[in-house]
Amino acid sequence: MQLSNLALNEEINIDNAKKHLRHLHKSSNGYITIASKDPNYKQWHYKSGELIENAEDILQSINAYVSQNTFYKPQRRIENIKELRAVYIDIDCHKTKYTKEAVKFFLEKDLYGHKIPRPNYLIDSGRGLYYVILIKPVPSMAMPLWYAVQRYLYNELKEFGADENALDPTRVLRVVGTVNSKSNSCVEILDMHNYEYSLREVQEEYLPEIIEKREKKKGRPKKVISLFNEYSLYHARVVDIAKICELRDYDVKGHREVILFLYRYFTCCFLSDPDEALEKALELNAMFKDPLPKNEVITDTRSAERAYEIRKYKYTNVKLINLLDITLDEQQYLKTIISGKEKYRRSADQQKSEKKAKRRNENGLTKKQHEVEELKIKIIKLKSEGLKNKLIAEKLSIPLKTLERYITKLRKEERI
Repeated sequence: MQLSNLALNEEINIDNAKKHLRHLHKSSNGYITIASKDPNYKQWHYKSGELIENAEDILQSINAYVSQNTFYKPQRRIENIKELRAVYIDIDCHKTKYTKEAVKFFLEKDLYGHKIPRPNYLIDSGRGLYYVILIKPVPSMAMPLWYAVQRYLYNELKEFGADENALDPTRVLRVVGTVNSKSNSCVEILDMHNYEYSLREVQEEYLPEIIEKREKKKGRPKKVISLFNEYSLYHARVVDIAKICELRDYDVKGHREVILFLYRYFTCCFLSDPDEALEKALELNAMFKDPLPKNEVITDTRSAERAYEIRKYKYTNVKLINLLDITLDEQQYLKTIISGKEKYRRSADQQKSEKKAKRRNENGLTKKQHEVEELKIKIIKLKSEGLKNKLIAEKLSIPLKTLERYITKLRKEERI
């Protein structure tokens, strides 16, 4: 990164920046995104060791940002999330009647320990605050629960200016010790807490029931609507659409428009952030072997945003399979966009695995293996009593040659 020519009174505090990065990502797996706005947005991707070891060279920039979560690939995209390591809220209190000092006061007085956990970091970002909880790393399959926690924290903090458009798991936040050129101030920690939370702990301690029940109507079975399941579905479909592109080596001519529409629509539904959804759709388009013009993507997929606002489309798996011409071979690699045939195959495989597991005892042995082990134990016992092989074979009702074969195996196992 190159230093900006802007005249600033504040200087980057590299020591504080390195401490912040070390605390966030010392044990991280996957790629970490470092971004800069000097003045144009740029981003780079590093593994943990490389980032921490070379932090001084990497962070030679004002307006430096870091991803809180990590990625499988050096691409900052939802479908590439490897570890969820934090939940966070960007509080734009400068857009409200509250000062940063007032927000900090009310958080400590009224919310910590009652409505929301005390954060590991409360950071002065320059014009606002970051509320950051570090969690024990969980894989991307925990995304729906992660996002439910994000939405809950947002609702509790929106009075103070919580930004609804900054809830996505790929978000980058300013690095402590760097400079915010808009406020001409250094990003600094106001409060720090070393407790390590788990995502499930936060959910169980603070969130209301995730499952929202509707009253049972006469003559109809009780229906349970789960926001958690809704987030799961939207996230899985975003991941599946990206996976289809990957399986086809991004050669998707003939399906580009519908892929981008669906990707933008489901990303909108998952993130509740139309601007971010459009940005991600444009990024996906750029990965195509034959991408569409940017203006065409914006225009042709605009209806996805309108559909999201009224939740117009309820796509079935059959509909999506037909729209995208998804083959049975491709379905094997997808999470939810699968046919009845693929669902049956997975169910059969699952039943086969469960049946196989049931055939094993607490030592992991099948019935046959258990019988063989029991026989070996009897042979060991009788041999220790000094009996001849012929007498042992008679006592166990097995052929002498079979006994001799077992004795040979036991000697190789150094059990006799």
